[in-house]
Amino acid sequence: MGTKTRNLDYLVNNNINVHNYKEIDNINDLIELSNIYNKFSIRFDNKDIIHNLPFYIYDKDIIENKEEYFNNIINEMNRLNCTLLCSDGYSYDNDLLFNFVIEIKDDFSFILELCDKKIPLRDIYKYKTTIIKGNILDKKYEYINRLENKYSLDNIEYLLDWIISLDKKFKYLEGTLYNKKLGIYNDNIVIWQTN
Repeated sequence: MGTKTRNLDYLVNNNINVHNYKEIDNINDLIELSNIYNKFSIRFDNKDIIHNLPFYIYDKDIIENKEEYFNNIINEMNRLNCTLLCSDGYSYDNDLLFNFVIEIKDDFSFILELCDKKIPLRDIYKYKTTIIKGNILDKKYEYINRLENKYSLDNIEYLLDWIISLDKKFKYLEGTLYNKKLGIYNDNIVIWQTN
């Protein structure tokens, strides 16, 4: 089992909302998944390496030769000694309000980076992010690049209140806030990674 898959399992076991996902290691399961979902992301996963692994998107309307596309991915997966972490989150990119990365200290001070582009979270640093610093409890914030992304203070407060509800369980989270409820636990917030 890969590190990212293990992390998602940990989140689910702690009742944290994630997108539907499946770890795959063969062409038949990949084809079967494509018969269920018209769009999904394919992240390479490994038990030792977590950064800079390949990432692909399957979109039924774009990929002309599905079997050839999947065969190439499976061959690369085998060459890199990985598995594939497939998720339906890509289907909801148009519903995202913003992707975020947040680090929270024990005193509830935080640094939040967000990006409103309709992209996978892994790509947020290709764009200028808005950075919000402060303390969740006193609700006084500093902003960097405040106008680079669209977001509302209500959405920031919603996210920060949700984090308080976790009772200091997580110090670092990567996720997405959506304009509707979705994911395994049917919530507006989906988490992709924690440390």
